[in-house]
Amino acid sequence: MDPLSGLSVAAAVVQFVDYGAGIVSKGTQLYKSVDGALDENIELETASIRLQQLSSGLQGSLSQARRDSTQGSPTQVDQDLETMCNECVTVSQELVDKLETLKVPRDHPYKKWKSFRQALKSVWSKEKIEAITKRLCSLREELNTHVVVSLR
Repeated sequence: MDPLSGLSVAAAVVQFVDYGAGIVSKGTQLYKSVDGALDENIELETASIRLQQLSSGLQGSLSQARRDSTQGSPTQVDQDLETMCNECVTVSQELVDKLETLKVPRDHPYKKWKSFRQALKSVWSKEKIEAITKRLCSLREELNTHVVVSLR
């Protein structure tokens, strides 16, 4: 076997071992977890729920201000802000729903096996979760900018 092929095989073995170790690590964490979820998923879910609540509160404030206003129609800035709040609520709910599918139920009869399966799902879903998180961060930044501009 030539050296390049040997290096390729060694790299594949190392990658497989790393992948397997990640699954075992996550499975162990899920099995021992009181909430049935990975720590990073709990943090993401908490942050997402907070953003969802803040966006809903901002929507309520905008609606109340519109009702109390003497102007008949809302400004374009207010409409854009309300649209972004709707998007924040939708995307954050999508993230919460996705993270909920990765939890291990407390009373599951085969908790070890379920923990392993959920760990595998977590590894497979990592890119999807990161994509949703990135969208949510982008919306949050845009929402922050809009709020600052509307305050001016």
